[in-house]
Amino acid sequence: MGESKTEPRSRVRPRLPRILVVEANAGYRSVISHVVELAGGEFESVADFEAARRQLERSTRFDLVILGMSAESRVGPKLLGELRIAAGAPFILLDESSGDAGDTLETYEAGASQVLPKPFVPDALIGAIKSELRGPDVGSVVSIATKIELGGLVFDARQRTVKNGEAAVSLTKREWQLLSFFLANPNQLFAAEDVALPAWGPDSSIEQFRTYVARLRQKLAPFKSVCELINEKGKGYRLTLHQPKAPAS
Repeated sequence: MGESKTEPRSRVRPRLPRILVVEANAGYRSVISHVVELAGGEFESVADFEAARRQLERSTRFDLVILGMSAESRVGPKLLGELRIAAGAPFILLDESSGDAGDTLETYEAGASQVLPKPFVPDALIGAIKSELRGPDVGSVVSIATKIELGGLVFDARQRTVKNGEAAVSLTKREWQLLSFFLANPNQLFAAEDVALPAWGPDSSIEQFRTYVARLRQKLAPFKSVCELINEKGKGYRLTLHQPKAPAS
């Protein structure tokens, strides 16, 4: 009686997330592509928007797009919107102007899932990539009511906006998550790590946290008579809610 031979079972290699890197600068393109691999993904990289459009028109689907911009390779808001629609996936914007105040950043944030400054901290980009690939994680994001009205301010979770009768600001997803945490715990001091973990989950980065706090503080500046994000050196961060002043008699 012959021996039966069992064919070895072939192991199916798990599919890695596919990420499209769009960056005109060859050095940056190489670094971003390496960071994608460190974050557990595989990349395809192109140098310009038109090449990215052609890549997205193919049948191959990408799970995420990373777009790097500088003064020489800036993409207008219309093309940025087209990129997001064509990708059908979230994308991360690396922008040299992201540290500046003004309308430019607001325009680009309207289409991006996350916006990071350029040059970027590799660990911050890894955290951003993992966060987007993980998708919504109810346990890692502190939620608040859909709309909160406080001292004449309206915090709108659906639109991710803060506004009153005189000014309005739009927040990125990560900025809103930070604000949500502080709104749920007003007038309390927290260390950076005590905010980043519950607001963003286990892939949070302290460097990224500090960057986003600075941007959130800047965006809330028009409303500091009602709420103010404060950093007390050596103690931590807190959102101070000011009591409305009683009208003079």
